[in-house]
Amino acid sequence: MRKLFLNFTNFFIFTLLLSVNIACSSDDTNEGGSGNGNEDSGISVKPGMNLVGKIMDGTTPLQGVVVSDGYTTATTDDEGIYQMKANSKAEFVFVSVPADCEIPVSNNFPVIYQTITVKPNDVLYKNFSLKKSGVKSQFRLLAVADIQIGDKTDITYLETDIPKIISYLKEDIDSQPIYGISLGDLVWDNLPYYSNYKEQVSRLNIPTFSVIGNHDHDMNVKDNDEAADAAFKENFGPTYYSYNIGQCHFVVLDDVLYEGGADKSYTGTITDRQLAWLKEDLKHISKDKLIILGVHIPTKRRNSNSQVTNNAALYKLLEGYQVRILSGHSHNNYTTTISENIEENSLGSIMGAYWNGDLCNDGSARGFAIYEIEGNQIKNWYYKGTHHERDYQMYLYSPGEAVSDKYKSGIIVNIFTWHTNWSVKLYENGIYKQNLTQNIKEMDPRAYNTMYGSDKPSHRPSAEPEKNCDHMFFYQPTSSWSEVKIEASDPYGNTYVKTITKTE
Repeated sequence: MRKLFLNFTNFFIFTLLLSVNIACSSDDTNEGGSGNGNEDSGISVKPGMNLVGKIMDGTTPLQGVVVSDGYTTATTDDEGIYQMKANSKAEFVFVSVPADCEIPVSNNFPVIYQTITVKPNDVLYKNFSLKKSGVKSQFRLLAVADIQIGDKTDITYLETDIPKIISYLKEDIDSQPIYGISLGDLVWDNLPYYSNYKEQVSRLNIPTFSVIGNHDHDMNVKDNDEAADAAFKENFGPTYYSYNIGQCHFVVLDDVLYEGGADKSYTGTITDRQLAWLKEDLKHISKDKLIILGVHIPTKRRNSNSQVTNNAALYKLLEGYQVRILSGHSHNNYTTTISENIEENSLGSIMGAYWNGDLCNDGSARGFAIYEIEGNQIKNWYYKGTHHERDYQMYLYSPGEAVSDKYKSGIIVNIFTWHTNWSVKLYENGIYKQNLTQNIKEMDPRAYNTMYGSDKPSHRPSAEPEKNCDHMFFYQPTSSWSEVKIEASDPYGNTYVKTITKTE
C-alpha cells in the first residue's frame, strides 16, 4: 500500500485513483496550525487536544469507534468526532475497525491508518470513512507464516504456490467471508522485495493484515529498532494495531526488538510502549470477545525454553479473555497451552525450510492454517500443506528409517499439529493395540536426509531439521506385523487416518 500523503491535493488524487477498489477510505484533510481547517471540519477543538477528526459512513457519523496514535486511545462521539492529545513521537493515527464495518483495503491490504507528524502548537485533522456492513456471525481466517522471499528463485516458488492457495480458498471455503494474516518475515532482509510480496499476496483477493518479523528490518541500522522498521511502516503502516471481525478482537504486536548489524541480532521482546497501548486498547473490549493475537516470534514454546522475555506481562493483560495467539518464526508446527484461557499456535511456514522442497524443518509440508470462526469461538482449525490434500496430517516411517539408533527398530509416527489434547489410536493388523500418549523428541527422517549437514540442501544450506521435534511417536511392532494404522483425532472433531504396510 502506498504511503498516504498528508496534503489535500495529493490525497484527492490518491482517492480518485483507488476509489474503485477501496472498501472504505481515509480523508486526510487539513494538516496545519490550530485554526487551519477547523471551520470546514465543524469540530470545536477542546483545550489541549492536537489530533481530531471525524469518522463517517457517507454522511452518517459513526459513534464509539476507537482511534489511537499508538500511545493512547479515544472514541468517537455521537457526531463521529474523536479528539486526543497525540504523543509527540506518534507516527500514525489508526482506527480499530468496528465489527460492523468492512475492512478498508487498497489492493487487498488494509488501510486503517494515516501518517502524522506532531508539531508544537499544531492541530492535526484526520478524518476516516468506513462502510457499515453488519457483524459477521461466521468467517474464516487464513494464517500464513514466513513467506520470506529474498531472491528471484524464492519469488518463482511463491508465484507457483499462490495459485494453489487461491484454488483452495475458492473451491473449499469460499462460502464464507475470508480474511488473512501474515505472521512476519514477509521478506528475507531484502526490503525492496516488499513490492514483490505485495504483488503476490494481493492475488489472494482477501484483506490480509501484516505482522513484522525479524527479517523485515533494515539490517544496516544498528541499535535503533524504530529506524530499522522504516521500510515496513512505509509499506504496511504501524507495527502494532487492532481491528474487529465478528465477535473477535484482533491484535497485532511487534515482538522483535531489533539490534541489527552484520549478525542481524534481535531479542524477542514486546516494548513497554506496546504493552501500555494494549492496556488502553483492551479497555474498549468486553470479556466475552475472543482475542486473536498475531505476533512473529512465539511468546512461548511447548518444545523448548525459548520465549519472549516479558511474556508474563503480556499474559497478565490478557487475563479474563479467551485468547488464541498465532505466531511463526520457527518454520515448524507446535501448539502451546499457556493457561486455561490462552493457547498459542505456532505455524509451519509458507516457504517451508527456506524454500527447499516441500518440507518444513519438522517434516510438515510447507503450508498455511485455516481457522473456522463462529461467534466468539474457534470451531475448527487445521494446517494444510500447500501441495497436499487437507487430510495430509501425518507421516509414518518404517523400521530402520529413524534418525536415532534407539528408534530404528520400530515405527516412527509424525503428526504435524499434534498437541497433548489429541487422541492417537494405533491398530496393528486391524486390531486396536494402544493409545499413543508418550511423544518423543526426534528429527524427522525426511528432513534429516534432505537438510542435515553443512553441504545441503542446495538452495540455502543453512536449513537444518528441527532437533527437538516433539510431535513424534515411537511404536515397536510385533514380529508378525504386516500393517499399522494410526487414527489421530484433534479436539475439533477431525480424525485423520494413515496406514503403513510392511515391505518384504
